[in-house]
Amino acid sequence: MTNKPTLDALKAKLTPGQLRAGELLLEKEYAPKGEKATYAEIAEQVGIDTSTLYHWRQNSDFVQYLAAVSDTKLDSARAAADAQLMRLVNGTSNNGMASIKALELYYKLIGKLVDKREVVSTPKETDAHDVDRIKAEIERLRGGN
Repeated sequence: MTNKPTLDALKAKLTPGQLRAGELLLEKEYAPKGEKATYAEIAEQVGIDTSTLYHWRQNSDFVQYLAAVSDTKLDSARAAADAQLMRLVNGTSNNGMASIKALELYYKLIGKLVDKREVVSTPKETDAHDVDRIKAEIERLRGGN
């Protein structure tokens, strides 16, 4: 298993322009609908061609950097997400009714509810892999009794 590079290690591999482009690309993704910058606008803000931005977006270090920064943003929203989940569990944000989906998620998160699937196979007497039946058929074909 390979270790994921740290955010600082990824930053060290990128130019200041790439770092700025990364910030702007993430702002684009997190922006509300209708307020998202275009790739052309981002490229212009960084002072590059859109084709350069396209090539950067294919660069594995750049992609890993975007993912690491996005993970950090996601982690920073954890408390808000947990608080909303508890409001849904308590029914304080759903007309006084607890959300069944929120309760299910809560129990899954704390390990009290797990998806369990069980496959049961029952042998059949007429199974094609019945060795005695196959031996008898071979003997019959050979002309035996």
